[in-house]
Amino acid sequence: MSRVFLKYWKSLLVINLLVLGLVIGFEYHHLHNENALFENIQGLLLITAAAGYFWLARYSSGDTRLASFGASLLCFSFFTREVDLELLPVIEHVGFLVHGTGRTLMLLALWSLYARLVFAQGGFKSHIQCLRGGKYLHCFTLCFIFLIVGAIFDRGLFLIEYSRLFEELAETNAYFVLAMPAFYELYCRYTKSWQLTDPMNAKAEETPQS
Repeated sequence: MSRVFLKYWKSLLVINLLVLGLVIGFEYHHLHNENALFENIQGLLLITAAAGYFWLARYSSGDTRLASFGASLLCFSFFTREVDLELLPVIEHVGFLVHGTGRTLMLLALWSLYARLVFAQGGFKSHIQCLRGGKYLHCFTLCFIFLIVGAIFDRGLFLIEYSRLFEELAETNAYFVLAMPAFYELYCRYTKSWQLTDPMNAKAEETPQS
């Protein structure tokens, strides 16, 4: 996974520069408005990643299963934050469940369930040690760095032009990086062209099967 990321990081940088040039040069600022293209892309990345991690959790065991379930829950939590679900006509009558206090209670219940599973598995200390050795730790670290950058622009700590654009672009990159491990693992499992290793094994390398 690290090799894949290092191989394509330049392409990701070029895409970001092209987006910046398009929005700023042609004044397509509507793309980063509330509930516009950027946020729709973020929502799509998050909900598909949540489903992907959940699927991986079903076919894993031990700490790997817990890590996948936690990643799925993390993506879903971000999804409910980024997407105004209560505005969708399909769920307008139950919007209180995914907005405000209802959303908080729902996420609290889900994360409490996750904590209970961790305790049943051996406790947080043991689980965190396994997570620190995971081969996808760098993706989650980079994700939170992007989110911190987005929060800085969101709070206006830097008084620069196009701060809203930089905020949404940073968040889009964050959620893309967060989703990468799920997409990559699913790709490997479906193609079966790679020898899959335990994501909790930091020293594991993905090598083609001979």
